[in-house]
Amino acid sequence: MKYVQFLCTIVLAGCLAISCSEDHDCEEGIVETPNAITPIDGADYAASLMECRQPKVQTFTIQGFAGGQLIGAQGGVVSIPGQSLFNPDGTIIDGEVEVSMLEMFTSGDIVACQLSTNTRNATGTIEPTLSEGLLFFDIRFNGEPVVIQGEIQIFIPEENNTEELLFFNSPSCPDLNCRVTWETIGSAFPTEIDDPIGNITTGYSGSTSQTGWYSIAQFNPSQNERTTVYNVPPAGFNDTNSNVFLSYTNDKIAVSLFEQYDLNLGVFSEVYNEIPLDTQGHLIFISRLDGIFRLDTSQISVTQDIIGATTNTSELAEDQTITVINSL
Repeated sequence: MKYVQFLCTIVLAGCLAISCSEDHDCEEGIVETPNAITPIDGADYAASLMECRQPKVQTFTIQGFAGGQLIGAQGGVVSIPGQSLFNPDGTIIDGEVEVSMLEMFTSGDIVACQLSTNTRNATGTIEPTLSEGLLFFDIRFNGEPVVIQGEIQIFIPEENNTEELLFFNSPSCPDLNCRVTWETIGSAFPTEIDDPIGNITTGYSGSTSQTGWYSIAQFNPSQNERTTVYNVPPAGFNDTNSNVFLSYTNDKIAVSLFEQYDLNLGVFSEVYNEIPLDTQGHLIFISRLDGIFRLDTSQISVTQDIIGATTNTSELAEDQTITVINSL
């Protein structure tokens, strides 16, 4: 820990030196360190969570007694068998039900909407899994939750569906506005889905009898030693008004949310010591002020206790933020 404290001090000194270089005028006097500056109000960034997610929710109406296959705009599918939806009093639903679906199939969407692939592993610690995508669904009858007595199939498209994966949900918080932590609930299997006009889509599917958040993914197979990654945010930013993510360079979606902010060191931390050495990716700092996202990305190759630093941010709209992250 003393080594990390020393490195943080060096990085912080470098940040201050950059801010007071030839290109940045600084007044003489006391120099305030980032964790000594009054934090920026985090209300706008907190509000961005639902303002990012809610507009992306797709809504379908089906006959509850008959069930149906609901296909999202990005190819996610929720298949509800007939006679599987009930009222809380045990009577079968015979009327229209509303099904909501949210597809999160890119790193840009996941970061902008404050999600991640942080997953509880067999030892009880948290590590980012390699995911095919995240999907949320909910079912309502007359505005009230339904009781599911049957197996609903969740399908996420993927062309290279050659191996069995794992099926995850978020049992501690299944609602749309949750900060999700994934837990294993079973297996996901290679599947083909036929759409109404006969097109076949390959992917993976898992079964559930609960609404909420779902991911189809695998744990990182890397055998490399693992470490913790840190990032120093700009002055005035901490975990009340911003986030830091590590997005892996991978053909899967692997997004680690740094879940700890150390007030003494003034750094975000992955904290769980679960990032394999030599992982290639990008550190992403993100916040939002007055409706405008503040974003910075920096390429990283993970070494022991590596510390990144955010010194400059760009001001972007949400769609631009997502595009930048997806292009990494």
